[in-house]
Amino acid sequence: MPWLRARTADALGSAVRRARQVAGLSQDELARRASTSRPTVSRLERGSAVATSTLLDVATACGYELVLVPRGARLTVTTGTSDGES
Repeated sequence: MPWLRARTADALGSAVRRARQVAGLSQDELARRASTSRPTVSRLERGSAVATSTLLDVATACGYELVLVPRGARLTVTTGTSDGES
């Protein structure tokens, strides 16, 4: 799975769309798995505001998690345990 970066609401929407596509999910299927509606998934993918809990649920349903990193920091992405250890 590719890692995705977003610094704007539009970029976040694009990242969510890409995560959904990588997971092989339609908007309807993602909405069902995230316990939300297809219009909400669509709004999120367009960069519109949705509840933070919805964003977290959608990311989880796609097999992703959100990580906040200081801007300008160097980041190496590896697969590992859920506690961040590689």
